[in-house]
Amino acid sequence: MSFVMQLDVDKLADLIVKAYEKEMEDKLWEKWLVELPNMNKGNFVSFGTYKEQHLKKIEETLFVKTDEQIMEDAEGILNMMNKP
Repeated sequence: MSFVMQLDVDKLADLIVKAYEKEMEDKLWEKWLVELPNMNKGNFVSFGTYKEQHLKKIEETLFVKTDEQIMEDAEGILNMMNKP
């Protein structure tokens, strides 16, 4: 625990992002393993391709906010920061 407390914010953020990415990859691996028995020579998808396809879908759903929605989110965050 003391190791984490001594990290600077950037390093800590990098570790959190890396942990999230690894967790996502593990979940995709398990999902791919479930689908693997249903694959044959005609529809086989390697894990790398499967992962890329799913991460692309996830990114598309995360970044569909309009500029106006982003500004509203930013204003909400600033308002929360200014409250005592």
